[in-house]
Amino acid sequence: MNNIRARKFLLTAFLILGCALMVNAQQDLMVSQQFFSRININPAGIGNNDKFDAFLLGRLQWAGVDNSPKTGLLNVTGYCEKLKSGAGISVYYDKLGVGHSTTNAQLAYSFHLDLTDKYILALGLSGGANFGYFNPAVNTIRDEAEYNMETFTNEKETEITPDMNFGIELTNMRWMLGLSCTHILNEESTTYKAGRHYYAYARGFFPLCQSFDIAPALVYMHKHETNVMEANVMAFYKRLVWGGVTWRPDLSNPFDMSMMALTAGIEISNFRFGYIYDLNLGKCNNLPSNTHEILLSVQF
Repeated sequence: MNNIRARKFLLTAFLILGCALMVNAQQDLMVSQQFFSRININPAGIGNNDKFDAFLLGRLQWAGVDNSPKTGLLNVTGYCEKLKSGAGISVYYDKLGVGHSTTNAQLAYSFHLDLTDKYILALGLSGGANFGYFNPAVNTIRDEAEYNMETFTNEKETEITPDMNFGIELTNMRWMLGLSCTHILNEESTTYKAGRHYYAYARGFFPLCQSFDIAPALVYMHKHETNVMEANVMAFYKRLVWGGVTWRPDLSNPFDMSMMALTAGIEISNFRFGYIYDLNLGKCNNLPSNTHEILLSVQF
């Protein structure tokens, strides 16, 4: 494909995301080790290598607190160089509170365009369904008068809605740029489904010496009246062991409301294991800091 056609593809993709930014968004699933497998926020992220990759992540927020949030994420991807195409499946479960959870499952596809011999543009699209669930029976009602109110419900509720994500990535050997929009079909959020979310991110990978590499990254997420930034840097020793730190501030009050995450991991053969511990900073310091995130992945 020549450069003129490639530029048209790139311009069209940016216009789609630019128009979408005019619409509101709500809270989405956020995890600290997203760059290892990111098709749940950007389906264009398929194709890091030509192997099948199974990525499993679990997150326990505020361990020891009753009914604290819990998250599970499974991404499975594969890429075919001959077809310049990748495919995958992403499923995540998010326990939001007492009796309230969301499960999202999508099939993802990406197509790679060789802009030059150094730059690749990936276009990705995913589609599936979102399952919202609420069981009021597990809640403890302190005021028995609420049982007789018209707004009180004592039956389990489930809502299934279609869902779709779109994104692009521009990469070369040393850096990556990405834009994506999740939950395109949901203009506004409800109790059971998230509204549109918008991501912009950049990541580099640079050798410091023969044994060490450094990978800085910056992520921006926009949702209705909320803007979240994540600054991250990771260091790799012989690409087998890594460690890093992440700072995620609330842009409206970055020094009073923010979080810091410490990460460490190891990669042996085709297996990868990672761990993150989150620390609350500023005014969030009175909340429990014992939040844990564990990553397991295998390539085959």
